[in-house]
Amino acid sequence: MADGSVTGASPAGPGAPGPGLKLTVHDDVQMLDIQRGVHPRRTVPEAMQDLIFPPDEQDTVLYAILDAAKIENLQIMLEDAVIPHRCLFKGDAEEELGDVAPWLVVLSEVDTLTRMLFTHLEGEDTPWNIARFEPGILFRASPDFDAVWRHWRRFYRMKYETGKTYYFRFWEPAPMAAYLGHIKDDPDRVAHWFCREGARINRMFLLENRPLTWRLTEVEAEPENYTRPRSQDGKPFLLTSGEVGAIAHARLERDMEEVARRIEKTFGEHLDEDRETDLVYRRVRGLFERMMPAGIKQLDHLYLLACWEVFYGPGFEQKDPQDELRQICLSTSREVRKVEALRARMNAIPPTVLAGEQQAQGAGA
Repeated sequence: MADGSVTGASPAGPGAPGPGLKLTVHDDVQMLDIQRGVHPRRTVPEAMQDLIFPPDEQDTVLYAILDAAKIENLQIMLEDAVIPHRCLFKGDAEEELGDVAPWLVVLSEVDTLTRMLFTHLEGEDTPWNIARFEPGILFRASPDFDAVWRHWRRFYRMKYETGKTYYFRFWEPAPMAAYLGHIKDDPDRVAHWFCREGARINRMFLLENRPLTWRLTEVEAEPENYTRPRSQDGKPFLLTSGEVGAIAHARLERDMEEVARRIEKTFGEHLDEDRETDLVYRRVRGLFERMMPAGIKQLDHLYLLACWEVFYGPGFEQKDPQDELRQICLSTSREVRKVEALRARMNAIPPTVLAGEQQAQGAGA
């Protein structure tokens, strides 16, 4: 596991323990495999053992907030394992949405679920191969389960500074890492997230399945040094435009990576074996940067266009001899009609015209 810090210093832009946060990025995390023939099997990778389960830590418990939408039959799994758990939704919301809702869970070194969260089986599309979906976040906090549950319930539905309600899926590792990186030097914001009556969070672990590496962002806090501010003039905690922007940027990055990953998985054997490792991602990124300002924002639409971008080369819409593709992109049509028109025009253009030199190079440029 490559540590993003150098001789104890965190990567660019870290905060500091105490009033702020310290963020340390560990790249090239080596996940667990099937561990066939290994006894006893490890629950977390060896290099992460003392991070996740500090040997001298007696005052905190390891929790996770897990997304039931990403783990098949999560509630049944938790009940069968007799693991302490509770949905962050309650009442009718839990009844209707419990199978896609976030759940607070207590984990230990001996739980099978803990092992599953740190195991990656390359190429296996099985219900228990869950880590690849980034199903949640882990953190160490005070052992009062009810207090921790009440604490996290405050955050999934928040107010934006415009007055609108903002649904923050803070249990998604990448957006949470971006958000905490944004507020790390603001003691009031940090205290609001890490210090509540009976709920003190001193470390968080955000594990991301990046295209070329697994990344763990370790977030260190010192809640014992925080003073949680009272709301000023009765005003509620509001997300700022900068915070929402950081979250949105992180989600966009993950969308681009997921589209690139999907293209590689589906069409990789048809691409040049000697292509650069990040070729597909670079083309997907370029496509997003051009098409989103043009009003094409739905992920399935962007995936279709990204496939064309990968196979026909950068700027596929500029390769139409009649310039119709580009004009469609610039039109004010609704997104669905625009994509339908692009699809119809692409079907009308001979592939050899669109490919040009790209076809001769085997999509390797």
